Amino acid sequence: MLKWFSILCSMMYVLATTNAGEVLKVPMFVEHYMEYHGDLSEFVMEHYDNHKKDSDWDADQKLPFINPPIVLTVHAQLPELSFEIKKPKEIIIPQKNSFYQEKDFSNLYLSRIFQPPRLS
Repeated sequence: MLKWFSILCSMMYVLATTNAGEVLKVPMFVEHYMEYHGDLSEFVMEHYDNHKKDSDWDADQKLPFINPPIVLTVHAQLPELSFEIKKPKEIIIPQKNSFYQEKDFSNLYLSRIFQPPRLS
């Protein structure tokens, strides 16, 4: 029941906010074509390509997609974005004073598993 209700609501929304409601006028198109004496391509060209007023103007205006309604208009304006790239300030990183010098130590400990901690 909930599924059918959601489908019904979705269909009502689509028909109200798009030109899909014009599809419901297809029976009028068929009926008007049956009254017309000629080929389908001639009918479409006469009624949909710069149609001029004639004796059945009111019936012609009921055809699908002749005068589709403007059902949903969205107007959005993006804000103006302006930014300035500033020159970065010079960053001075003080160097750490070391308490020892590498030349004072021997490299013999490098071959051993246990090594003394290093200051970095």
